[in-house]
Amino acid sequence: MADQYAKDTVPNRTGNFPSLGGLRSAKSTHRLDQIARVRAKGVGDHISLPQLVVCGDQSAGKSSVLEGITGIPFPRQDGVCTKFATEIILHHHEEGARITATVIPHASRSKSQRERFQAYHRVLSDFSELPGVITEAAALMQLRGSGVDDGLTFGEDVLRIEVVGQTGLHLTVVDLPGLISVASEEQTEEDVQLIGRLVDSYLQSSRTIILAVVQANNDIANQGIIQRARKFDRAGQRTIGIITKPDLINKGTEGRIALLAKNLDTTKLKLGYFLLKNPSPAQLEDGISLEERKRQELDFFSSPAWKEHRLDPTRLGVTALREYLQDLLDGHIERELPKVRSEIKSLLAGTEAQLANLGDERPSTAHMRMFLTRRSMEFHGLAQSALDGNYHERDTDFFREHHTTRLRAEVHRLNGSFATEMRENGQKRKLSVLTPSEDCSDQESDSDSEDGPLLVTQQEFNTWVKEVLAPCIESLMMNQF
Repeated sequence: MADQYAKDTVPNRTGNFPSLGGLRSAKSTHRLDQIARVRAKGVGDHISLPQLVVCGDQSAGKSSVLEGITGIPFPRQDGVCTKFATEIILHHHEEGARITATVIPHASRSKSQRERFQAYHRVLSDFSELPGVITEAAALMQLRGSGVDDGLTFGEDVLRIEVVGQTGLHLTVVDLPGLISVASEEQTEEDVQLIGRLVDSYLQSSRTIILAVVQANNDIANQGIIQRARKFDRAGQRTIGIITKPDLINKGTEGRIALLAKNLDTTKLKLGYFLLKNPSPAQLEDGISLEERKRQELDFFSSPAWKEHRLDPTRLGVTALREYLQDLLDGHIERELPKVRSEIKSLLAGTEAQLANLGDERPSTAHMRMFLTRRSMEFHGLAQSALDGNYHERDTDFFREHHTTRLRAEVHRLNGSFATEMRENGQKRKLSVLTPSEDCSDQESDSDSEDGPLLVTQQEFNTWVKEVLAPCIESLMMNQF
């Protein structure tokens, strides 16, 4: 099978990827060339690209759908390809061709883990090496079943495959783990939540075209991907339903699937559904080509069981889906270009502001010394203005935006607050008129605290004065006589 994939997808000497041409039109090529010229200026890492994401339940045939659309062989053996997101980023370039693999660590990873992940870099000669790369990535992430007995089964880290050559596209193609409704013996509830977060992180991007895969042999009411996609694509402009595995349904139930494929069932989508027949495991083992897959799909849907339901031929098979996606990409790119322009302008303005804050270039020690001397003098002037209370002569924005930097004004305010506090609460004893019903002892105990003065009655105050003055009067009288 690897040899067949290499035959279909390996770039030739001129760097062409012929199987990817199905998602290209003259209009989209022109727009994508414009984006390519922008990317050549070094902003590609900051501006997200249109991406094609297939999502659905486990074993729904997602990888097979992506392979049929792009011609890129997404490995399926042992389920290793569904343990983490695999991004294949296509860059159109007229000269040269290369395929490189890297691992993008999740933000939750420690510094040492991020350094270890970022050190992974592998150059692929062709896509036949992709299964081995995926196995290496799973081991690097230390996922359960990849040389590790405990831990998580799935990872939030991303395997990124960058394809540079005459792809005709600037597009990100993503293979995501399948959604899990109920955890099994090999999966934990944490795995279920992790996959949900991972899928949502891709669906929420406005640049994502969502291919929501539902299995024909499973009730669509039990497959939550449609509702999940609607949550992030309320306008329904980028969600397409893909019905897979119609060959596995019970005979006589074709009408139910046909109703859904016609978008006449209760679960409707604005962009409708496509009905695909994925190759069987035996056909995949034999290395079925894209042309043979197309022929077998046509034969299958031409059978009497399906023909009697008068299905729309433009909604049958992966070839029809690829052609539809071409038009959808055109409109999608047209809608996203204004946002791309806006993001570039914001990025440019932010970068220019950062450069301006850096000041002039300081290529020598003398330049650096002059810069430090100038900064120290500016600081001295700023501090002197604060001491003098002169807030308008220089750095008015600094003093206006941060009132606490006005040193003299702040000292004056604090002095005023202190004087008010001493005037109102500085006395130890304060007269208070009590009613006969009030208990003086309770009043004294309540008010005798460190937070305020001691409240006393007039009689208590007079008694205290006499106690304080009595020794003084006695001493005075003794001195007179």
